Amino acid sequence: MKGPLCILTAALLIAAVCGAKDASSSYLLTGHSTPLGGSLAHQFFNLASQHATLQNGSQLVRTYEDRTYNDEQCDQDINRIRDAIDNLEEWALEFPDTWGRLPMGLFWGHSISMGQYEECVAATSTYGDEIRGQYCLARLNITQFYDSVKKRGEEFNRISYKQSKPEIFELGICVPKTCSAEKSDALLKYVFAHFYGEDVIDLTFDMVTETRCKYDAPIELRGIDIFAIVFFSLIVFFMVSASVYDYIQTRNGAPKKPLLLAFSVLNNAPKIFNVKKVNNPNVIHCLNGLRCFSMMWVVFGHGYMTFYDLPHINKNAFYTWVQTPYSMLVQNGSLCVDTFFFMSGLLMCWGAFREMERTKGKLNIPMMYFHRYIRLTPVVAVVVLYIMSLYKYSGAGPMWFKLGIQDQRCADTWWATLLYVQNYAFPYSICISQSWYLAVDTQLYFLSPLFLIPLWKWGKKALYPIVIFLVLCLGCTFATFMYNDFTLFRVQDDHVDLRQRLTYYPTHTRIPTWLIGVIFGYFLFTRNRGRQIPMTKPLVLAGWTVAFGTMLACMWGPYWRILPDTPDSPLIEGAFFEPLSRTSWALSIGWIVWACYNGHGGLINDFLSWSFFTGFSRLTYCMYVIHRIVQLVNAARLQTDTHFSNYDAILRWWHDFGITLTASIFATLAFEAPILGIEKAIFGRGSPAPKPAAKKPTPGELARTAPEAVSEPVNGAPAAADSPAEETEKKPVEETKTEASVENPSRV
Repeated sequence: MKGPLCILTAALLIAAVCGAKDASSSYLLTGHSTPLGGSLAHQFFNLASQHATLQNGSQLVRTYEDRTYNDEQCDQDINRIRDAIDNLEEWALEFPDTWGRLPMGLFWGHSISMGQYEECVAATSTYGDEIRGQYCLARLNITQFYDSVKKRGEEFNRISYKQSKPEIFELGICVPKTCSAEKSDALLKYVFAHFYGEDVIDLTFDMVTETRCKYDAPIELRGIDIFAIVFFSLIVFFMVSASVYDYIQTRNGAPKKPLLLAFSVLNNAPKIFNVKKVNNPNVIHCLNGLRCFSMMWVVFGHGYMTFYDLPHINKNAFYTWVQTPYSMLVQNGSLCVDTFFFMSGLLMCWGAFREMERTKGKLNIPMMYFHRYIRLTPVVAVVVLYIMSLYKYSGAGPMWFKLGIQDQRCADTWWATLLYVQNYAFPYSICISQSWYLAVDTQLYFLSPLFLIPLWKWGKKALYPIVIFLVLCLGCTFATFMYNDFTLFRVQDDHVDLRQRLTYYPTHTRIPTWLIGVIFGYFLFTRNRGRQIPMTKPLVLAGWTVAFGTMLACMWGPYWRILPDTPDSPLIEGAFFEPLSRTSWALSIGWIVWACYNGHGGLINDFLSWSFFTGFSRLTYCMYVIHRIVQLVNAARLQTDTHFSNYDAILRWWHDFGITLTASIFATLAFEAPILGIEKAIFGRGSPAPKPAAKKPTPGELARTAPEAVSEPVNGAPAAADSPAEETEKKPVEETKTEASVENPSRV
């Protein structure tokens, strides 16, 4: 008996184990196991149904913009979804399947779980009245939970000074589209109260809002959308038609009408990509390289700004990244702004003096202003039009709720952008965020006759009041820092927005570096044009050493102050560093330009004057205006988590840069070059004026008369509509239209 009994017992145990295994497998696969049935997403529909029963069916109908919600229908839809989930129907399981999961990597700064946006908005019932999914990005206040966590000891110093405890956790949820934000918010709070009580989540905080909910709905084009589509279609039509006309006339050897060639790709493209280099004293070739590298620095710095806002699973790595020497390329990246302001002042003075030399010291100021506006504005206006119309259709998803808000910024501020007063009128909500530079540069251009005419008439005597004014503007920046307690580093500042408005965007804080460029331009034109000033090798070596040393000090000098074991800098240190670093950087760039122009640049001049940069520099203006919107669209379209590292940031920089470059080629051919062609056809710009006879010595007459035909614009501007020789001659004042800049890398 003992043997059969043992065998029977063993058989029962095996059967029980196998049965349990089968039951467990079935249980896991049915959707009723802990990972599914016990999850918040599944329990939401069970508990929401109970909530509807307790409320006895509310019949409130709500409207928001073009959406209509019905609370009673919402309750019915939730009940149907719950029943279908219990019946394991796939369409219903998609609703909880798309939800984000609760915190993963929260203590490393990952405070968002987006879920599956596309699956949610595509979810729909397969029978009966249609039920469609609506995605919402809920915001949960987790301050209470995080306050209850027992923190690490103070000796743990992995994260630097600026880390703050997480307050908001963002969770992607999927509900029927008949549920309003208020209804969804009430249901979500009921579910959290059931699971966690009021000790973990702040239930008084609005979790779900209309602005962060979206469902799939037919596109209804607005008037401005239709206008934009028609406008862009007409531009493409003009480009094709003009190119066909150009081709036919060329093939037949027939004359061409300049106005009909304005949009011709065959006519405009060679002017962009022609990189033939001809030696001429009216051309400062090294500026092309400086402009191109500065433009790449612009995209690089702004790329890190956008990269920081992405849903990184290790977001707290940023706080150790800012303590690395590499990060100073971004934290002090705003120095390239001063490169552009310096070049702007230099080239504006040089071009104006060339014009005044031909016109007996006179400037056609109204035409000068008109030409400036007509050159800058078309591309800016097109980008504004795109943002206010088709931008909203460029992407969707959870990150779009957070980053895809440029159209909202433009709604009330677009006019200030087109008038170039946005840096003063709306410093906190600039339509094209980086266009503050265009505003400052344009305002300086409009003020330029106040400096140019005295310099032309009185020469060095006019330098004294200009230098005094420069020093006063430096003192203004110093005083602003001291009065408002601004710190050395922007990432340390608790008043970044105010700092931007008072010291970064204003024209009066940018005048010093621009005036340094004007002064350099004055001496280059009156003392240096058409000849090279010899220097001994020791002096040349000393000049390069001081220039590079100064630039390194401006870039990495304050690095030690940002290390966690270093005491914070006194306020006066930041107040001195901000204005003096800008001017020191401009002076160093001035040495580079002077040395290269006078033949003391060696390999540096050869590289910066490389013909490749000539074509590239003609695209930099469009790249500057376009690149930020490309970065924001690419970032806002993300629907998955990312990883913070320099390698990942550089990968994003490359694809942002590539898309920007491609879009800039199109924008140059479609808008910038045609406008210049139309202006030339209408106003006849480019016909040389008779050379005047000088009545008395002036600073302009101290320079040799240079040959009239040149290979590039004096300013190296990316003007695509005129040949290089024509471009230099046609401008009343040579402005640097391509001067792009980088806004504060610590601030969008």
